[in-house]
Amino acid sequence: MPTEKTFAEFFAGIGLMRMGLERRGWRIALANDIDPQKAEMYRENFPDADEHFLLGDIHKLLPDEIPTVALATASFPCNDLSLAGGREGLQGANSSAFWGFIKILRSMEMRRPPLVLIENVPGFLTSTSGRDFEDAMLALNDLGYTVDPFILDAAWFVPQSRQRLFVVGLKQDPKAAETIQE
Repeated sequence: MPTEKTFAEFFAGIGLMRMGLERRGWRIALANDIDPQKAEMYRENFPDADEHFLLGDIHKLLPDEIPTVALATASFPCNDLSLAGGREGLQGANSSAFWGFIKILRSMEMRRPPLVLIENVPGFLTSTSGRDFEDAMLALNDLGYTVDPFILDAAWFVPQSRQRLFVVGLKQDPKAAETIQE
């Protein structure tokens, strides 16, 4: 069980999750994205990227490539969940990457992080009449996580209104998160 504030950032993009977490004392252990252009921008933002960035499809990552961390984040593609997108849901070509995240967590077995954080569009809640969201939450439950979804509007923090859905998952072992240093 990790005792320090380390995290793995899946679907890292240019590292926005990392930027926020590092401001709160967290340390990156792994970043992953499939897009070479985003990887290049990530490298421009973070000179240490070669030490922890894995370019590639989440479905093809191997369990031994994933370090033991306290938190795993996933800002997976919203293309198929967004009201502005095709609404193909978690079976769509892009948003189905969520299942790769679940596969990674499952493969970590006893090394599963005590915390997970998912970020996406509010359209995730209504995709395929709510079945996608339900399936995703049940998949996290099956891995031992109690989940709590909530919506935040970026207008609370910046001069732009942009609602985002967050899901925080906590391993059902109540001592799991207590071991992470403050």
